[in-house]
Amino acid sequence: MLGTKDIEEYLRKNKIKGEIVYLKPGEAKTSISAARAMKCSLGQIAKNILLIGEKSRVLVITSGDKRVDLMKISRILGEKFRLATPSEVVEETGYSVGGVPPFGHKKEIRIIIDNSIKRFSFVYTSGGSEDTLMKIDVDELIRACNGELLDVSQ
Repeated sequence: MLGTKDIEEYLRKNKIKGEIVYLKPGEAKTSISAARAMKCSLGQIAKNILLIGEKSRVLVITSGDKRVDLMKISRILGEKFRLATPSEVVEETGYSVGGVPPFGHKKEIRIIIDNSIKRFSFVYTSGGSEDTLMKIDVDELIRACNGELLDVSQ
């Protein structure tokens, strides 16, 4: 299983400007608890949601105050998607639910970044565990993920 040390190494190796923030156990488990810990808006917490399609997998990065619209993303990408199970999350990313970072996954995964993220200059996203976050500029996040900007939330 991958963790925070793996993300720190990935940041260094790929020259990504992101800062890992260590919190108390479980403080970063949900968007709400992470926003409370960082004293920021819920929207500034970037969630990384793995979706399983009929032919492909995608990781959607969206603001904490938004929900991924499965009908919308299925229509845009031309195949039906569902939320991944916890075991599928580990199998595809190498990280457990609540700790999935936006990059540095076990397998190559297509990244979709919801336009809701663009409201902010920086966000906090998972740092590889339920008790770490990564503070990262939105433009750096988009660059580091090679993510596609789409409107896929509600």
